Amino acid sequence: GEGGASRSGRAAATPQRPIEMFSWLERIGDSDPLGALATEHRRHHPDDVIINARAALSGLARKALRNRMLHNEPPDTFQANVGDDLMQWVLTNGSDARESKLLPLDDLVAGVASWRESMPATLIERISYDGKIYGAPADLHRNNTVFYNKKIFAKYGLTEPKTLGDLAAMGGKLRGSGVSLIAVGSREPWTVALLMFECLLVAREGPTVYQDYFTGRLTASDPRVLRTLQAGLELFAFVNPNHRDLSWLQAVELVTHGEAAMTVMGDWARAPFVVGGLKLGVDYGEIPFPQTAGTFVFSADAFALPVDAKNRAGVERLLAVIGSPDGQRVISQTRGTLSARVDVPPPASDPVLAANYALLQKGSLVLALSGLLPADFTDDLGAALLEMLDQQDIDPVVHMLRSRYMLLQ
Repeated sequence: GEGGASRSGRAAATPQRPIEMFSWLERIGDSDPLGALATEHRRHHPDDVIINARAALSGLARKALRNRMLHNEPPDTFQANVGDDLMQWVLTNGSDARESKLLPLDDLVAGVASWRESMPATLIERISYDGKIYGAPADLHRNNTVFYNKKIFAKYGLTEPKTLGDLAAMGGKLRGSGVSLIAVGSREPWTVALLMFECLLVAREGPTVYQDYFTGRLTASDPRVLRTLQAGLELFAFVNPNHRDLSWLQAVELVTHGEAAMTVMGDWARAPFVVGGLKLGVDYGEIPFPQTAGTFVFSADAFALPVDAKNRAGVERLLAVIGSPDGQRVISQTRGTLSARVDVPPPASDPVLAANYALLQKGSLVLALSGLLPADFTDDLGAALLEMLDQQDIDPVVHMLRSRYMLLQ
């Protein structure tokens, strides 16, 4: 590198080095969370330039990121889900932070102390190692959510499902109508895992069984998990037949266009309804997955500071904005989701977010699979789930769980 003195001497003449921000947050219609964040950042730091290096699908983004991280050519900052997805870059040697590819933020980023006071303890715990914080949370999502088209419900005499039994009855009512009960886009298999485990397993067996199983505390062939897989396979009789060809977003669009009655997706799925001109409570409904109303299965996005970031000072400024009340407000309002900070409440005009916020304050938070599972386990599970759907048989998943479960212990 250059000497510090000559660099600062030239600073006045040279434009700021841009901040390369790597993420899978898409612009959907007018919903542009990164654009809103960049505007907020410029208010505080007018000289900074943010370049958004974006990959549309999270799976592709993670592969591209992995490649760059392993070659020590990381972006200046990148998006990850809190938990394992983020912390794999801290515990790269598998046991401690000595070879971490991320810098702890406590002494580098302004305002980190306020995160500890204003963000849920469960969240802070999942971005920390050895008492240090490694990611700036940007939002907080509820994954166990159902979105439905009110016109379609009215047309076929459907009512909001309260139990899993209701789903089967509704599927029967739609049989032969050409309208699918549940829209799924399994081009990326995490959408199937979300439905099977974060929703169906929690609904059938409760959050403790879900958490215990995916933290390695039960046995691989736990009968409750196998019965859930079987129930999930039966539920797929009511799913759009072309699910393998669609992304999560295209599946949501089947609901906005009235080609499917509902979809099961995290609350980031609000944006496509807004783009489609649908109003919450008028044209579409958003409810917890049946039998999971008291459980908040959460995921959150966080941005990190790689050790090899080329513009460290820029990222330190940006992460401070992301973690601040103003930064949280612009991101959460653009995405229609909760803020990671409890001191930034959702707009009072939104009854769904108000209910989620109340649940969040009760503290019944359960971490999504993206935070619980190691990357290679996730990949193998996804492949096995798709094979299960192709073969109409739970065996591929059972076999995968038996051979890989020790990774979770």
